[in-house]
Amino acid sequence: MKIILQHRVEDDQLKRLEDIIGDEHTYVAPSSKEEIAEEGKDTDIYFGFCSEDIFPLLPNIKWIQASSAGMDKHMYPAIRESDVILTNAAGLYGTHVADQAFALLLGLTRCIHHFVRNQDNHKWGGSKSPMIEIDGFNIGIVGLGGIGMQMAKRAKGFDMHVIAVDAYRTEKPENVDELLPMDKLADVMSRVDVVMIACPLTEETRGLINAENLSVMQPTAYLINVARGPIVNEADLIEILKEGKIAGAGLDVTEVEPLPEDSPLWDMDNVIISPHAAGGSQHRMRRITEFFLDNLDRYLKGKELKNVVDKQLGF
Repeated sequence: MKIILQHRVEDDQLKRLEDIIGDEHTYVAPSSKEEIAEEGKDTDIYFGFCSEDIFPLLPNIKWIQASSAGMDKHMYPAIRESDVILTNAAGLYGTHVADQAFALLLGLTRCIHHFVRNQDNHKWGGSKSPMIEIDGFNIGIVGLGGIGMQMAKRAKGFDMHVIAVDAYRTEKPENVDELLPMDKLADVMSRVDVVMIACPLTEETRGLINAENLSVMQPTAYLINVARGPIVNEADLIEILKEGKIAGAGLDVTEVEPLPEDSPLWDMDNVIISPHAAGGSQHRMRRITEFFLDNLDRYLKGKELKNVVDKQLGF
Protein backbone atom coordinates (compact mmCIF):
# COMPACT_ATOMS: atom_id res chain seq x y z
CA MET A 1 0.00 0.00 0.00
CA LYS A 2 1.28 3.47 -0.93
CA ILE A 3 0.51 6.81 0.72
CA ILE A 4 0.95 10.32 -0.70
CA LEU A 5 1.57 13.03 1.87
CA GLN A 6 0.50 16.50 0.74
CA HIS A 7 0.23 17.94 4.24
CA ARG A 8 3.22 18.89 6.37
CA VAL A 9 4.36 16.09 8.65
CA GLU A 10 6.91 16.77 11.40
CA ASP A 11 9.91 14.48 11.88
CA ASP A 12 8.56 12.88 15.04
CA GLN A 13 5.23 12.29 13.30
CA LEU A 14 7.04 10.67 10.37
CA LYS A 15 8.57 8.27 12.89
CA ARG A 16 5.09 7.39 14.14
CA LEU A 17 3.91 6.99 10.53
CA GLU A 18 6.75 4.56 9.87
CA ASP A 19 5.86 2.62 13.01
CA ILE A 20 2.24 2.35 11.87
CA ILE A 21 2.96 1.22 8.30
CA GLY A 22 5.98 -0.96 9.10
CA ASP A 23 7.92 -2.50 6.20
CA GLU A 24 4.77 -3.57 4.43
CA HIS A 25 3.70 -0.15 3.12
CA THR A 26 5.39 2.97 1.73
CA TYR A 27 4.88 6.73 1.64
CA VAL A 28 6.04 9.58 -0.60
CA ALA A 29 5.80 13.37 -0.38
CA PRO A 30 5.80 14.69 -3.96
CA SER A 31 6.56 18.39 -4.35
CA SER A 32 4.95 19.05 -7.73
CA LYS A 33 1.97 18.05 -9.82
CA GLU A 34 4.32 16.18 -12.14
CA GLU A 35 5.62 14.12 -9.24
CA ILE A 36 2.08 13.43 -8.07
CA ALA A 37 1.23 12.24 -11.59
CA GLU A 38 4.12 9.78 -11.45
CA GLU A 39 3.69 8.62 -7.86
CA GLY A 40 -0.11 8.64 -8.02
CA LYS A 41 -0.39 5.76 -10.48
CA ASP A 42 -0.23 3.18 -7.71
CA THR A 43 -1.21 5.28 -4.68
CA ASP A 44 -3.90 3.95 -2.33
CA ILE A 45 -4.12 6.75 0.28
CA TYR A 46 -3.85 10.53 -0.14
CA PHE A 47 -3.40 12.93 2.78
CA GLY A 48 -4.08 16.61 2.06
CA PHE A 49 -6.18 18.72 -0.27
CA CYS A 50 -7.09 16.71 -3.36
CA SER A 51 -8.19 19.20 -6.01
CA GLU A 52 -10.28 18.36 -9.06
CA ASP A 53 -7.20 18.36 -11.32
CA ILE A 54 -5.25 16.05 -8.97
CA PHE A 55 -7.95 13.40 -8.52
CA PRO A 56 -7.60 11.92 -12.06
CA LEU A 57 -3.90 11.35 -11.35
CA LEU A 58 -4.87 8.83 -8.65
CA PRO A 59 -6.49 5.95 -10.60
CA ASN A 60 -6.18 3.42 -7.75
CA ILE A 61 -6.97 5.71 -4.84
CA LYS A 62 -9.12 4.18 -2.10
CA TRP A 63 -9.12 6.78 0.68
CA ILE A 64 -8.53 10.53 0.85
CA GLN A 65 -7.94 12.17 4.23
CA ALA A 66 -8.63 15.85 3.61
CA SER A 67 -6.83 18.43 5.72
CA SER A 68 -9.85 20.76 5.85
CA ALA A 69 -13.09 20.63 7.78
CA GLY A 70 -15.25 22.19 5.04
CA MET A 71 -15.74 19.91 2.05
CA ASP A 72 -17.13 22.33 -0.55
CA LYS A 73 -13.89 22.32 -2.57
CA HIS A 74 -13.87 18.51 -2.60
CA MET A 75 -17.42 18.14 -3.88
CA TYR A 76 -16.63 17.91 -7.59
CA PRO A 77 -18.48 15.29 -9.70
CA ALA A 78 -15.60 12.83 -10.13
CA ILE A 79 -15.10 12.33 -6.41
CA ARG A 80 -18.81 12.37 -5.56
CA GLU A 81 -19.52 9.65 -8.12
CA SER A 82 -16.57 7.48 -7.06
CA ASP A 83 -16.29 4.79 -4.40
CA VAL A 84 -13.34 6.56 -2.81
CA ILE A 85 -13.68 7.05 0.95
CA LEU A 86 -13.37 10.71 1.91
CA THR A 87 -12.69 11.79 5.48
CA ASN A 88 -12.31 15.35 6.71
CA ALA A 89 -10.80 17.27 9.62
CA ALA A 90 -14.12 18.29 11.17
CA GLY A 91 -13.80 19.10 14.85
CA LEU A 92 -10.09 19.93 14.62
CA TYR A 93 -10.68 23.57 13.75
CA GLY A 94 -13.36 24.23 16.35
CA THR A 95 -11.30 25.96 19.03
CA HIS A 96 -9.40 28.49 16.96
CA VAL A 97 -12.24 29.27 14.54
CA ALA A 98 -14.52 29.92 17.52
CA ASP A 99 -11.79 32.15 18.96
CA GLN A 100 -11.81 34.14 15.71
CA ALA A 101 -15.59 34.51 15.83
CA PHE A 102 -15.43 36.00 19.31
CA ALA A 103 -12.44 38.14 18.38
CA LEU A 104 -14.51 39.67 15.57
CA LEU A 105 -17.50 40.16 17.86
CA LEU A 106 -15.41 41.76 20.60
CA GLY A 107 -13.59 43.85 18.03
CA LEU A 108 -16.92 45.30 16.93
CA THR A 109 -18.53 45.69 20.33
CA ARG A 110 -15.42 47.17 21.99
CA CYS A 111 -14.64 49.33 18.91
CA ILE A 112 -11.14 47.89 18.52
CA HIS A 113 -11.13 48.60 14.77
CA HIS A 114 -11.64 52.33 15.46
CA PHE A 115 -8.89 52.39 18.07
CA VAL A 116 -6.43 50.62 15.76
CA ARG A 117 -7.08 53.24 13.07
CA ASN A 118 -6.50 55.96 15.64
CA GLN A 119 -3.27 54.25 16.65
CA ASP A 120 -2.11 54.21 13.02
CA ASN A 121 -2.58 57.99 13.00
CA HIS A 122 -0.98 58.49 16.45
CA LYS A 123 -4.33 59.80 17.64
CA TRP A 124 -5.68 59.44 21.19
CA GLY A 125 -9.41 59.47 20.73
CA GLY A 126 -12.71 57.81 21.31
CA SER A 127 -14.69 55.59 18.98
CA LYS A 128 -17.36 56.45 16.46
CA SER A 129 -19.64 53.82 17.96
CA PRO A 130 -20.92 53.08 21.47
CA MET A 131 -19.02 50.58 23.59
CA ILE A 132 -21.12 47.45 24.06
CA GLU A 133 -20.85 44.78 26.76
CA ILE A 134 -21.56 41.27 25.47
CA ASP A 135 -22.16 39.67 28.87
CA GLY A 136 -25.67 38.22 28.87
CA PHE A 137 -26.17 38.44 25.10
CA ASN A 138 -28.59 36.14 23.33
CA ILE A 139 -26.55 34.32 20.68
CA GLY A 140 -27.82 32.39 17.67
CA ILE A 141 -25.44 29.75 16.31
CA VAL A 142 -26.13 28.44 12.81
CA GLY A 143 -24.75 24.90 12.62
CA LEU A 144 -23.80 22.83 15.65
CA GLY A 145 -20.78 20.86 14.49
CA GLY A 146 -17.32 21.15 16.01
CA ILE A 147 -17.06 24.90 15.49
CA GLY A 148 -20.61 25.62 16.63
CA MET A 149 -20.08 23.58 19.79
CA GLN A 150 -16.96 25.58 20.63
CA MET A 151 -18.86 28.82 20.00
CA ALA A 152 -21.50 27.67 22.47
CA LYS A 153 -18.83 26.81 25.04
CA ARG A 154 -17.29 30.28 24.77
CA ALA A 155 -20.70 31.94 24.82
CA LYS A 156 -21.42 30.36 28.18
CA GLY A 157 -18.24 31.98 29.49
CA PHE A 158 -19.94 35.30 28.75
CA ASP A 159 -23.18 34.16 30.43
CA MET A 160 -24.99 34.16 27.10
CA HIS A 161 -28.29 32.47 26.33
CA VAL A 162 -27.38 30.07 23.52
CA ILE A 163 -29.88 29.25 20.77
CA ALA A 164 -28.68 26.95 17.99
CA VAL A 165 -30.24 25.83 14.72
CA ASP A 166 -29.06 22.67 13.01
CA ALA A 167 -30.38 20.61 10.13
CA TYR A 168 -29.51 17.21 11.61
CA ARG A 169 -28.78 17.38 15.32
CA THR A 170 -31.88 16.79 17.44
CA GLU A 171 -30.43 16.22 20.92
CA LYS A 172 -29.62 19.40 22.82
CA PRO A 173 -26.00 19.30 24.01
CA GLU A 174 -24.40 20.89 27.03
CA ASN A 175 -23.89 24.68 26.72
CA VAL A 176 -26.93 25.05 24.44
CA ASP A 177 -30.15 26.40 25.94
CA GLU A 178 -32.37 25.91 22.90
CA LEU A 179 -31.86 23.67 19.86
CA LEU A 180 -34.16 24.28 16.91
CA PRO A 181 -34.48 23.00 13.33
CA MET A 182 -33.26 25.10 10.41
CA ASP A 183 -36.75 26.25 9.47
CA LYS A 184 -36.71 28.33 12.67
CA LEU A 185 -33.66 30.31 11.51
CA ALA A 186 -35.49 33.59 10.84
CA ASP A 187 -37.25 33.39 14.20
CA VAL A 188 -33.92 32.87 15.97
CA MET A 189 -32.28 35.72 14.06
CA SER A 190 -35.05 38.06 15.17
CA ARG A 191 -34.46 37.22 18.85
CA VAL A 192 -30.70 37.37 19.30
CA ASP A 193 -27.97 39.98 19.77
CA VAL A 194 -25.48 38.15 17.58
CA VAL A 195 -25.70 35.50 14.88
CA MET A 196 -22.62 33.33 14.37
CA ILE A 197 -22.42 31.13 11.27
CA ALA A 198 -20.76 27.73 11.67
CA CYS A 199 -22.51 25.49 9.13
CA PRO A 200 -20.86 23.89 6.08
CA LEU A 201 -21.34 25.30 2.59
CA THR A 202 -23.67 23.02 0.63
CA GLU A 203 -26.28 23.65 -2.03
CA GLU A 204 -28.82 23.92 0.79
CA THR A 205 -26.84 26.55 2.73
CA ARG A 206 -25.66 28.67 -0.21
CA GLY A 207 -27.33 32.07 0.25
CA LEU A 208 -28.93 30.86 3.49
CA ILE A 209 -28.39 34.25 5.13
CA ASN A 210 -30.17 36.81 2.97
CA ALA A 211 -32.34 39.91 2.97
CA GLU A 212 -35.34 37.98 4.21
CA ASN A 213 -33.79 36.88 7.49
CA LEU A 214 -31.25 39.70 7.86
CA SER A 215 -34.10 42.20 7.80
CA VAL A 216 -35.71 40.69 10.91
CA MET A 217 -32.58 41.10 13.03
CA GLN A 218 -32.54 43.74 15.73
CA PRO A 219 -30.81 47.01 14.77
CA THR A 220 -28.40 46.43 17.67
CA ALA A 221 -27.46 42.91 16.55
CA TYR A 222 -24.28 41.63 14.87
CA LEU A 223 -23.56 39.02 12.20
CA ILE A 224 -20.35 36.98 12.41
CA ASN A 225 -19.29 34.64 9.58
CA VAL A 226 -16.26 32.38 10.03
CA ALA A 227 -17.65 29.50 7.93
CA ARG A 228 -17.86 30.08 4.16
CA GLY A 229 -18.59 33.34 2.34
CA PRO A 230 -21.32 32.13 -0.04
CA ILE A 231 -23.53 31.12 2.91
CA VAL A 232 -24.30 34.85 3.10
CA ASN A 233 -25.83 36.75 0.21
CA GLU A 234 -23.24 39.51 0.24
CA ALA A 235 -25.24 42.04 -1.77
CA ASP A 236 -28.11 41.70 0.69
CA LEU A 237 -25.75 42.07 3.67
CA ILE A 238 -24.20 45.22 2.22
CA GLU A 239 -27.62 46.83 1.81
CA ILE A 240 -28.66 45.86 5.34
CA LEU A 241 -25.44 47.36 6.72
CA LYS A 242 -25.78 50.53 4.65
CA GLU A 243 -29.31 51.04 5.92
CA GLY A 244 -28.22 50.51 9.53
CA LYS A 245 -30.64 47.63 10.01
CA ILE A 246 -28.02 45.72 12.00
CA ALA A 247 -25.18 47.07 14.15
CA GLY A 248 -22.32 45.45 12.29
CA ALA A 249 -20.68 42.40 10.76
CA GLY A 250 -17.46 40.49 11.41
CA LEU A 251 -16.36 38.58 8.32
CA ASP A 252 -13.50 36.13 8.06
CA VAL A 253 -14.89 34.86 4.76
CA THR A 254 -16.50 36.53 1.73
CA GLU A 255 -18.35 35.41 -1.39
CA VAL A 256 -15.29 36.08 -3.55
CA GLU A 257 -11.84 35.68 -2.03
CA PRO A 258 -9.75 37.76 -1.92
CA LEU A 259 -12.46 40.35 -1.37
CA PRO A 260 -12.41 42.66 -4.45
CA GLU A 261 -10.79 46.05 -3.87
CA ASP A 262 -13.97 47.84 -4.91
CA SER A 263 -16.21 46.05 -2.39
CA PRO A 264 -18.15 48.52 -0.20
CA LEU A 265 -17.40 46.28 2.78
CA TRP A 266 -13.83 47.62 3.00
CA ASP A 267 -14.96 51.14 3.87
CA MET A 268 -17.78 50.40 6.28
CA ASP A 269 -17.21 51.58 9.86
CA ASN A 270 -19.43 48.80 11.18
CA VAL A 271 -17.52 45.94 9.52
CA ILE A 272 -14.36 44.09 10.53
CA ILE A 273 -12.72 41.88 7.90
CA SER A 274 -10.06 39.22 8.43
CA PRO A 275 -8.64 37.39 5.36
CA HIS A 276 -9.98 33.85 5.84
CA ALA A 277 -7.56 33.61 8.75
CA ALA A 278 -9.70 31.79 11.33
CA GLY A 279 -8.04 28.46 10.56
CA GLY A 280 -4.70 29.72 11.79
CA SER A 281 -3.28 28.12 14.94
CA GLN A 282 0.11 27.06 16.24
CA HIS A 283 -1.43 23.62 16.84
CA ARG A 284 -3.22 23.21 13.50
CA MET A 285 -0.68 21.28 11.40
CA ARG A 286 0.27 18.77 14.09
CA ARG A 287 -3.33 18.28 15.17
CA ILE A 288 -4.46 17.36 11.65
CA THR A 289 -1.52 15.02 11.10
CA GLU A 290 -2.18 13.27 14.41
CA PHE A 291 -5.78 12.76 13.35
CA PHE A 292 -4.64 11.28 10.02
CA LEU A 293 -2.21 8.94 11.76
CA ASP A 294 -4.94 7.73 14.12
CA ASN A 295 -7.24 7.17 11.14
CA LEU A 296 -4.46 5.44 9.19
CA ASP A 297 -3.91 3.04 12.07
CA ARG A 298 -7.64 2.31 12.06
CA TYR A 299 -7.66 1.85 8.27
CA LEU A 300 -4.81 -0.66 8.29
CA LYS A 301 -6.49 -2.59 11.10
CA GLY A 302 -9.81 -2.69 9.25
CA LYS A 303 -11.58 -0.48 11.78
CA GLU A 304 -14.19 2.15 11.01
CA LEU A 305 -12.69 5.50 10.04
CA LYS A 306 -13.55 8.72 11.84
CA ASN A 307 -15.09 11.70 10.04
CA VAL A 308 -16.28 9.85 6.96
CA VAL A 309 -17.94 12.39 4.65
CA ASP A 310 -21.38 11.75 3.18
CA LYS A 311 -20.58 12.82 -0.37
CA GLN A 312 -24.22 13.34 -1.22
CA LEU A 313 -24.80 15.67 1.72
CA GLY A 314 -21.45 17.37 1.19
CA PHE A 315 -20.09 17.05 4.75
